[in-house]
Amino acid sequence: MGNVWDPARTWAFIVGLLEWKRNDIYDSFPKEERRDAQLVDLLIERGVPTAQVHYLQDRQATTTAINARMAEHLAAAPPGSTLILYFCGHGGMDNDGTVFFASYDADDGENPGWPAAAIPDAIETYFCGSHAILFADCCHSGRLSDAVATRKRRVAYASLCSSLSSEISTGNWTFTEAILSALRGEAYTDGDGSATITLAELAAHIQTEMAFAEEQVATFITTHGFDPEVVLGPARPRHDPQIGRQVAVKSEGAWYAAQVIDTREGELKLRFYGYTRSDDTWVSADAVRTIGRPRYPIGTTVEVTWKNRWYVASVLDERAGIHQVAYEGQGPEWNEWVTSKRIRPLI
Repeated sequence: MGNVWDPARTWAFIVGLLEWKRNDIYDSFPKEERRDAQLVDLLIERGVPTAQVHYLQDRQATTTAINARMAEHLAAAPPGSTLILYFCGHGGMDNDGTVFFASYDADDGENPGWPAAAIPDAIETYFCGSHAILFADCCHSGRLSDAVATRKRRVAYASLCSSLSSEISTGNWTFTEAILSALRGEAYTDGDGSATITLAELAAHIQTEMAFAEEQVATFITTHGFDPEVVLGPARPRHDPQIGRQVAVKSEGAWYAAQVIDTREGELKLRFYGYTRSDDTWVSADAVRTIGRPRYPIGTTVEVTWKNRWYVASVLDERAGIHQVAYEGQGPEWNEWVTSKRIRPLI
């Protein structure tokens, strides 16, 4: 892949689902300004040839179609190429801990969907390229990262997922919007101010966004020598250090999480998490506040609520105000990551 991403040598396989045949099992998502379609357009705009992008949307994305189209598309990629694979929709875990990404015709019987663990296996079988970047925006999406890391593989992988394999994910577009922001070269995704955006900076941006807006732990791994410092593209200059700042603003009696995307004298332009770009708003600079969440050091004894009861636990890890805890008297299988609303100092 080299030190700079080459769109001309990239093949993309995009699966976006916002509706399902079994709507009694899987709730639909709003289709206004769907970000999966925006990702397709942006990849082409960045230089990925249209013929090298395959997009399955909603009813097109049955289990059979996903497997067949993926095999066909990946088999056409020549040696040395890079794959970008993306999925958004619902993800589920069965009683045995197997994670499935919900295809259009997924059910709770013979067709549970697209097994996350089977995705890197298919890539190894059909793709003759050298590198693969995997994105998954759904519940239990971290299982895709787990599957990549379970054994040595021929292809070098980078896997970015919206949640841990054991955790659910929100239905907002925060994860995918973060990908779009980086590929568009938004200044606030350039962590070191170098005027370029690397894969590592994209991952850090996603993890920060998911922790702040959704209180989720996004996963990122690279394998087999995949260089996390590969440059994805240029970044616009940040003309004001406030651009990218994460804030809260009050509207009609409620506080909303937002990000500063532009500034002018005495005013900030905000983009609201979970809303569309048409809702971007200019507000007075003194109308926003910084959101602070408690952060407990590793080893701290705390209380955590579970099913409306408080239990004693100890902090195992902490990421941007999200804490991994071990419950007193319980085995490690009960360890979990908890949001700020579920944790408090030991009384």
